[in-house]
Amino acid sequence: MEILLLMAVGACAFAGSSMLLSGGGGDVLHSGGRVAFLASRRLSRVMRRLAGTRVVACALSTGVGARMVREARSWPYLASLGREEATSALLAGLALAACVSGVLFLTPLAGLVVGGALCAFVVARDEARQRGKRREVLAEMPGVYRTLAVAMSSGQTLAQAVEYVGAHERGPAADVFARMSLRLRCGVATEDAVSSLAEELDVPGARLLATALVISHRTGSPLRDLLLRSARIAERQGEFERMLVVKTAQVRLSIRIVCLLPVAMVGVLTLMSPDFQQGLLTPSGVGCVCAAMLLDGLALFLIRRMMAGVV
Repeated sequence: MEILLLMAVGACAFAGSSMLLSGGGGDVLHSGGRVAFLASRRLSRVMRRLAGTRVVACALSTGVGARMVREARSWPYLASLGREEATSALLAGLALAACVSGVLFLTPLAGLVVGGALCAFVVARDEARQRGKRREVLAEMPGVYRTLAVAMSSGQTLAQAVEYVGAHERGPAADVFARMSLRLRCGVATEDAVSSLAEELDVPGARLLATALVISHRTGSPLRDLLLRSARIAERQGEFERMLVVKTAQVRLSIRIVCLLPVAMVGVLTLMSPDFQQGLLTPSGVGCVCAAMLLDGLALFLIRRMMAGVV
């Protein structure tokens, strides 16, 4: 493994020197920019070829893979890529990180640990982003209900009221209404546009709002009282959720400790301890780790049941 490490360092040094010295002693900056442009073109071709493989399709078909790709497309360098290209780039980056960590720590187990840790980190970031977006939408819903009530009670049509909400509100909820207004302008049926609105608004009461909008469109009723009452209910629901977060903070902390601490300990020992690596490769070591993971999953299941009973 020491020989592989020296070979990897030598290859990196050769690649760096070739990039700097390419062009026969001309302008280094110009040559480096040209090499970087050619390298980016070749990488884009490789990503397009990998996008059509079965590995990418299998990754996109799973919930974890879809979350990872959604988080990866929020990065600046991958925002312009499609789902398949972003998936191929993400998988290639994970494979490269796993190989480099395996060479650096002189064990193939390090690649598995680093790859799994990176996957868990990307999924955790996506979940945190989605929770933050949902809380933001919940906080905006009372204002959205009131704006809809004002717009529809003033005699505006459904398309005009939706456009008014998208123009005068700010945040993710306003973006959803702006997209609905664009669909209505493009000739999409009202029922289909309202169904898309209910799917994009991942908040309680979205289906009720969609039904109220369809009824208002068909009957011409502004439903002002219903929308104002929905605004008050949304405000109370936001208060209840904040109270619930405070009341269940200890339970959620226990879940994080039970889930993350054993996995983190196994990962750190796999990277740092050669004796643990040798024991982990034996059948008894694999059996012990599997039993520990099974008990960890059972504890997580029991804690979730207890939390569901409290809620």
